[in-house]
Amino acid sequence: MIEFTFDKGKIRVKGDNFTDIRDHFSIKDETARFRLKGRARFYANPKIYCITPTGLFEIGMFYEVLRYIKEKYPNEELKIDPVIPSIVKPGLKDARVYDSLTYELRDYQEIACTNAINFGRGILKMGTGAGKTLTICSLLMSIYLSRDKFKCLLIVPDLGLVSQTFKDFTEYNAQFKFTKWTGKNKPDLTANVIIANLGILQSQFNDNDWLKDVDALVIDECHKVRKSNKVSKMIQQIKTVHKFGLTGTLPDNKPDEWNIIGKIGHIIYEKDSYSLRTEKHLTPANSSILEINYKEQPRYISGENNFKNELDFIYENNFRNGIIKQLCSNFNNNILILVNHLAHGNKLYDTLTALDKQVYFVRGEVEVEERERIKKIMETDSDVICVAMSSIFSTGINIKNIHMIMFAAGGKSSIRTIQAIGRGLRLHESKNKLKIIDLADFLKYGQRHVEKRKEIYLQEKIPYKVSSVEEK
Repeated sequence: MIEFTFDKGKIRVKGDNFTDIRDHFSIKDETARFRLKGRARFYANPKIYCITPTGLFEIGMFYEVLRYIKEKYPNEELKIDPVIPSIVKPGLKDARVYDSLTYELRDYQEIACTNAINFGRGILKMGTGAGKTLTICSLLMSIYLSRDKFKCLLIVPDLGLVSQTFKDFTEYNAQFKFTKWTGKNKPDLTANVIIANLGILQSQFNDNDWLKDVDALVIDECHKVRKSNKVSKMIQQIKTVHKFGLTGTLPDNKPDEWNIIGKIGHIIYEKDSYSLRTEKHLTPANSSILEINYKEQPRYISGENNFKNELDFIYENNFRNGIIKQLCSNFNNNILILVNHLAHGNKLYDTLTALDKQVYFVRGEVEVEERERIKKIMETDSDVICVAMSSIFSTGINIKNIHMIMFAAGGKSSIRTIQAIGRGLRLHESKNKLKIIDLADFLKYGQRHVEKRKEIYLQEKIPYKVSSVEEK
């Protein structure tokens, strides 16, 4: 027999085959040799576990654990504490999908809302451009109309998305009262929905006890909820069982994925980018991988940070920056160039301003109002180049009039790559395909990273071709 009990806000599993079940939800701890140093020899096979040695795991992982047990041990008798179903699938009593906003829900948005209402918690995994904000608005209207009183905390990643979500809710004609909460905007606590950015929560969570007693919690771009960050701990303290997360992709790091699912709930609906493209809700895309072969190589010295040395080499390389300049010169529509480091962005900005084009560089110190102005220019004008820090422009930016995205910084992050591609997939009357330019440096780390990005293109079903250029 395998038994599930509810214990102090978590679920405990015990019984037959416990060791195997726990081991299935574990992964080798690749960081152990760095953290443990000399002690590493005492840990023959260090692992990170989702389930504690006494069987405890977070609520949202219940269906994942149950699914594995039923597949691996179909004849095993199960005993489940009667309180567990009402916690892992609380449902939203009397709520009905609201579809009377300014824009009619697409079929998949209506299904996503239906599943959210039926389950009462969980993750809606919807590709970038699927219309997550409209889905959120419909879900919140559905709950609002089914209750005498309702207060929801809606968490978005940054200041720009607070303003964008507030603007979208106004445009959608949401009937509930909503307010912004940022460093510049104090929340109206009489509102039904409080839209807050991560920064304000991290700085003021402990000073606002009302947060712990909201009726519902919605987390946009929930892939940012990592195991070790403050947001994860805050979500744990918010008491409501009605927790929803929306994202285009979950981390490929299992402990982070388990943490997100554990805190919020399992995946209750999924609509990937490929389906959205084939159904013509998004623009088709293809990638051109440009392999750059250098005449000289950076210096790889034992004991030094050779990855940083390689980055410094490519960011300052005149041949590479000249290729970027030439590609931009030959393209007559709007281009988004994503970089990871400020110095690289400054270098490219200085290089590209020599072109007879509008060129902007969006970085952390650029005020939200100025970012909004640049986005409006890109929507209305053509032949605009926007260099942007990927940490700012890889998520939550809604600009339809982007025809080319250039990955100028390399890297191998699947989330950042997929989210960044999403910036250019939205439909626009002047665009029939998104062009992705992927600069692949034929260097020690660059080669490894482009192979990872190729895997991402295959996973996302984005065709790619490889060509090469050689420095003479």
